[in-house]
Amino acid sequence: MESVQDPVVSPSPSPLPVLVHDLGTQTDDQPTQYSISSQALSTVAIDELRRYRCFVTPQGWVLALDPASCQTFLWRPQDGERIQLPPKEHGFPESCKCLLSDMPGAASGCSVVVFDLDDRQLWVCKIGASDWDSHRYEPAMYVKGKIPRMSMRNIAKCHGIAAVGGKIYFELTAREMGVIEFNVKEGLKLDTIEVDMVDLPLSTPMASMYLLESCGDLFLVVIFFDGDNVHKIANHAVYKMDFLEPEWCEVHEIGADRVFLLGGDMLGKSCFGASCLAADHGLRGNHIYFLNHMATTESFLHVIDLKKGTEQVQRPFRHDGYNMPVRSPFWLLPTEPTLQAQGSSFVPCNLRPPRRRLFTFSCIFFFFLFLFRTMY
Repeated sequence: MESVQDPVVSPSPSPLPVLVHDLGTQTDDQPTQYSISSQALSTVAIDELRRYRCFVTPQGWVLALDPASCQTFLWRPQDGERIQLPPKEHGFPESCKCLLSDMPGAASGCSVVVFDLDDRQLWVCKIGASDWDSHRYEPAMYVKGKIPRMSMRNIAKCHGIAAVGGKIYFELTAREMGVIEFNVKEGLKLDTIEVDMVDLPLSTPMASMYLLESCGDLFLVVIFFDGDNVHKIANHAVYKMDFLEPEWCEVHEIGADRVFLLGGDMLGKSCFGASCLAADHGLRGNHIYFLNHMATTESFLHVIDLKKGTEQVQRPFRHDGYNMPVRSPFWLLPTEPTLQAQGSSFVPCNLRPPRRRLFTFSCIFFFFLFLFRTMY
């Protein structure tokens, strides 16, 4: 049963995690923050968001770029701590997405990765390095088992992407996931693992998918909309990756100690998924907080209780005077210590035989193109 709540206004700073509503129209505009724990709004100034170009990451750290000097650094919103990075000559393109390969201080090291959402290019800087490395990846069509397909596409645009254990995983095809590995000797390496993507029921043609890391595990969350109505959620599903098979296993709870936070850019150009400890930040576990970035004129927050199976809709930016922002509200998160999965055994889940999903429109197009060329 869906219920609707409006926020209260608080003059004090909002405790993390928060949703930030940034109009971005004038330099003196103060972003409005919405705390999901207190359900309160705040307009306390965040100096870094005003002075620098910022890219949030699922790990809680924010990559900041000084437009004047092109100096870069990682910034932690909860206490203001900074980690200096080298300058990025010419800055970054207009549409980008940033991830960390791991938490700073992890034994495997931590690389800051920035993806260009409009081009097949990315930049990598390992913490402690003296420069940013640029990498390009090109698409290539080839035949495997007489089925033509694209071997690569834009890694971060319109698809889920997450870092687990020093590697970055991203959606690739209906039968593969892409993997970015960071090796001291070989540098950046692109690879794939064979795994069937989960089913998307024909009865729910509109869905949005999110990859995220939680306590060392890789999760996939699917939000199903009511037909082609992106303003209403019809259902949801959560899957956990079993790397031993590998396969996606559906789970009905994520744990009383954690919540999932979902969002992204307008119209799904870039999806964002993160995990946060619950009790440490005044939240109830086993909940998904989904900022509906697909419905660009609303920015409603859907709170899904996985244990009870209920949904609540919060409207943090509904008050008069809030115009449509140039970007969807985004998450500012607390950073968590590097967590290891509890043991090496796989948490029990509802297993079901993997079933294959239909190819995307691009794969179908190239399939018929291949047939045409072979016939004529």
